[in-house]
Amino acid sequence: MNAPIGRILDPQDPGSTSAADEPRTESPAPSRSLGELVRRTCQDFGFLVASFFISLFGFIVCIPLFAVGLGTTPIIVGFAVLTLCLSISGGLARYHRRLLGSLGYEITQTIYPPKTKGLRSRFRRLGHAQSWREFLHVVIIFIVATTCFPIAVTWFVAGPGGLLYGLWSVWLPGQGTDSGLAFLLGFPGRLADVALNMALGAVFLITAPFVMRGLVALQAGIARGLLDDETSVLRQQVSQLATSRAAAGEAEALTLRKLERDLHDGPQQRLVRLGMDISAAERRIATDPDEARAMMRSAFDQSQEALAEIRTLSRGIAPPILSEQGLSAAITALAARSGTPTTVDIDDVELSDPAQNAVYFVTAEALTNMAKHSAAQNCWVELRAVGAIAVLTITDDGMGGASLAKGHGLAGLAERLRGVDGTLTVSSPIGGPTHLTATIPLQASAS
Repeated sequence: MNAPIGRILDPQDPGSTSAADEPRTESPAPSRSLGELVRRTCQDFGFLVASFFISLFGFIVCIPLFAVGLGTTPIIVGFAVLTLCLSISGGLARYHRRLLGSLGYEITQTIYPPKTKGLRSRFRRLGHAQSWREFLHVVIIFIVATTCFPIAVTWFVAGPGGLLYGLWSVWLPGQGTDSGLAFLLGFPGRLADVALNMALGAVFLITAPFVMRGLVALQAGIARGLLDDETSVLRQQVSQLATSRAAAGEAEALTLRKLERDLHDGPQQRLVRLGMDISAAERRIATDPDEARAMMRSAFDQSQEALAEIRTLSRGIAPPILSEQGLSAAITALAARSGTPTTVDIDDVELSDPAQNAVYFVTAEALTNMAKHSAAQNCWVELRAVGAIAVLTITDDGMGGASLAKGHGLAGLAERLRGVDGTLTVSSPIGGPTHLTATIPLQASAS
């Protein structure tokens, strides 16, 4: 039992209560807020200094290259020089994005189409509009950064310098004469000069965080206008969607081929045997009723075994329990059929039908693989909603050695998950334990 703040808990006092019984709020420490403000201001100043020197380098290098390249285009060499110019400006743009990202300004990176063979691929930047926008950014940001740099240095130095003017001004030449700023404004005397400089220093110091942040925001706005390449992100998303859909189609085709093979090798053979037994029983029912009854019993057993196999195979297509009772009940049923004691803990996660099927089949294959190969004594299945992602975790205490490589039981699961924009990772060192983690974006699954 803990005593409330500011009160000593008396063990003999029945009225004593714990701190948890009395709600209290804590306000952030002023020193912490001041320290955060100083840290952010120093970061902004560091960015402005770095931006100035980077833009200076870019201007000195890229402008001459652009001029030389433009002038030599008739002799083909200019195309190579212009490509070099755009490559350098693109590298500077990437670095500028990273600097702004460290301050909380996220700007989309340019994603160029993949390289191909041939001369055209080498000069592909020349036909890419974003490359020219990055070059334009080099020109504009040089002008802006050159303007921002002296302003930032003035505010960064004038604040502390003004407050400490009384200490360092004694070493200035001409001390003892009325020649300071206060004298020029009509206030003679050293005391007036020190007071005026300290007041100005306080103004610079108080306004420095806002000035620094404003200068950074100005450069961030220019960068957003010229460097924020949303079209490249759309191209990447389209490429990823095409890849995931192709992977889903390949996984489904593989599943259908496996199902066809399993039907041919299992239930189909039993049904053929069933027909043969029934035909033989019909021929002997008049001459040998006992033998005919034995054949009918065998045929009945064959039909039950075929039915069991068909039910097992149908779980790989669309398990009825999944559509009728939901994902939680379906995974619980899988765990109950597993030969290993399995603990199931599932959140109420809203997933589309394809995403639910993917989660179900990943769980089913993982439990099957565990039962066959791991010799595990216990297994744990968890499904959690972490932000905008559904995370499926399957852990066992077996001997390990599971792999996503071809030829292993888990090989096709990664392709199935890619069809719903999911991922699959496996950690299974020799000796165990095995951790299988599948993730599916909730927004993708809901679309």
